[in-house]
Amino acid sequence: MVHDENYYLAVQYQLLADYYKYSDPQQHIYFYQKHIYHLQKWVKTIKSVPTRAAPPNNRSQLRILHASPGLMAVDVHVNNKTVWKDLRYTNSSRYVDIEPTNNQIEVIQNGQKLITGTLQANTGMSYTIAIAGTKDKLQLIPIIDDSTVPQSESKLRFWHLSPDAPSVDIAVKKGDVVFSDISYSGISDYLGLTPMTVDLEIRVAGTKDIVLPLNRVSLKPDVAYTIVAVGLVENSPSLEVIFLAP
Repeated sequence: MVHDENYYLAVQYQLLADYYKYSDPQQHIYFYQKHIYHLQKWVKTIKSVPTRAAPPNNRSQLRILHASPGLMAVDVHVNNKTVWKDLRYTNSSRYVDIEPTNNQIEVIQNGQKLITGTLQANTGMSYTIAIAGTKDKLQLIPIIDDSTVPQSESKLRFWHLSPDAPSVDIAVKKGDVVFSDISYSGISDYLGLTPMTVDLEIRVAGTKDIVLPLNRVSLKPDVAYTIVAVGLVENSPSLEVIFLAP
């Protein structure tokens, strides 16, 4: 196997990341990001890397997240069939198989259709659709999920679904920014990390002003996490986070 400069740099940064793993999370994340960067460059030269991946299949999958503050429980129809009933705020559904084609999504409450949308699903892909926004300004916001994780590692991303919150940064507590300038409905890329427990905080973008502390965030091996901010800053229900895994 060919070992180039990126391989040796990746090894060095992994050692530094491990050294700071428990004593300094900020330094750990800094060196681990550099490790991942050089590891990915090296992998491109050998065209292979061990991963933990979902079993291959030709089906698409969909789940729904109820993230609309103030909206009572809803039913969700897919292609005119009731797939989820009584889905409540902050809850996410299980995944179901869907056709890799255009899928009509309808959100129903007490027999009334609240919003309709279409998801163009691709073969073998997994999706989450958030019912987001306030009741008078509902939105269906789709994202693609990826459960593949480097072996014995974890990965993390952030999804901003608080309709009255400003753009935010996600940072290590009293430390460096991990995800920057995420506006409403936006989602970050995944960040690969060594499994650990770390204190994070949501800040107003570009400032040190803390919107919400996220203490003792536990990242377990072989899991892809999505941190979702929901709720309202200026009203109730108040701002909080949901963890989706994967």
